[in-house]
Amino acid sequence: MNKIVKSLLLVGGATLAASFGLKAYKRINGIVKLSKSLPEFLNNVYGETPKVNMTKGLGTMYVKVFFSQEILDKHNDIETTVREYIDDFYPELGKAAVDITIGPIGSEEEQATMNEGEEFEEKAESEEV
Repeated sequence: MNKIVKSLLLVGGATLAASFGLKAYKRINGIVKLSKSLPEFLNNVYGETPKVNMTKGLGTMYVKVFFSQEILDKHNDIETTVREYIDDFYPELGKAAVDITIGPIGSEEEQATMNEGEEFEEKAESEEV
């Protein structure tokens, strides 16, 4: 009787681990496919290929889309379009929280430069002390 309970717990634990692993694989695979197909879709809709950055947090997926200022001025529904595309074609990703940020192309480079400058200043201050 004791061996039966042990084997049932072992099989149940293995099944549970396999289930979580399969869900994680589907989400990661979905993010990879989305990162390839989203710029093409937005190019077809708006006529310009955007810069797209995607990251996956613990419970949230962050999508950053950067267009030229002209496209941003013409279209106000870019975030809605991206959200609908994710919900329609990647439902496994749409179930999780998705944070979508839309911005002009120049703001991405300025932010990266500012972050590097802040890190440099922090290092210089720590070395002076």
